Order: sequence, then structure tokens, then C-alpha cells
Amino acid sequence: MFKIYKGNDVVVEGESPLTITGINPNTDVAAGEYQAVRVDGDRESERVDIPAFKTLPIAVTGVTLSPKTSSAEAGTAGTRQLTATVAPTNATNKSVSYAIVPTTNGLSVNASGLISWNEDVPAGTYTTTVTTADGAKKDTHVLTLAEPEPDPPPEGE
Repeated sequence: MFKIYKGNDVVVEGESPLTITGINPNTDVAAGEYQAVRVDGDRESERVDIPAFKTLPIAVTGVTLSPKTSSAEAGTAGTRQLTATVAPTNATNKSVSYAIVPTTNGLSVNASGLISWNEDVPAGTYTTTVTTADGAKKDTHVLTLAEPEPDPPPEGE
């Protein structure tokens, strides 16, 4: 049997391998912060420093964009703010990037998920993709710019 100490406190004991819990993910732990001993009956071996280690990060499992779709009138400048929600909520690296296709002059998406277009962007369908830095998880948003409604003819004509 083995015990792992942190200072004078036993943090885990049992048969090898033992798992130390309660440390934040993606954390550097210094050599000697924890010590291991072998237990034989009621006797413990000398404490041996556990080498430095880094806890595992919490991996991204997915990403969701909100809203999924939006529409506006072509010929009029506008913006739409997208929100990316990375799962799980405690993932270590929640960084994302955005791209919009087709590439069109006057149409862009910034690093915060804000789609902007000017009055020169033609009617059409434009797809924004969010991609997580960890795991390359993806989701999409579709912006539809519709042809403007023709003005009704003036009355009396």
C-alpha cells in the first residue's frame, strides 16, 4: 500500500497507481509539493518527493453559435453579433476563431464574432464558421441578405 502526503496531510492512500485529485486543471505542481511513502503494516518508508508535474487540461468537446441564422436587407449596411459557447464550461482553452464565406468586399467577421457588411454587399447567403483552438470543433451561422423590396409606385400613377 502507498500514501501520498502534502505537507503533514495524507491526500490519498491505497494500491498503486494513486490519483491526486482537487488540483486545478492545467496547473504546474512543483517537485516535492507531494511526497510518496510505501506502507508495510504500520511502518512507512522514508518520504520520496514526487517529481514536478502538470495536471491535464480540460479538453473542449464542442462549440455552439447563437443565433444560428439571421437575415437582413441587401443594400443597407448592418451588423450581427454572434456568441460562441464552448463546452464544457470549464474547458481550459476556450479560444475560438471566425471565418465567413464567400469572401466578399465589404463583408467581414471580427475576432469577437461581430459580422459587419456595407451597402455594397450583394444579396446572398453568407456562412460564418466558428472553430475552437482546442480540438477544432466547429459550428456555423447563416446570414441571408435579401433583395430589397421594390418601392411601391407613387400614388396616382
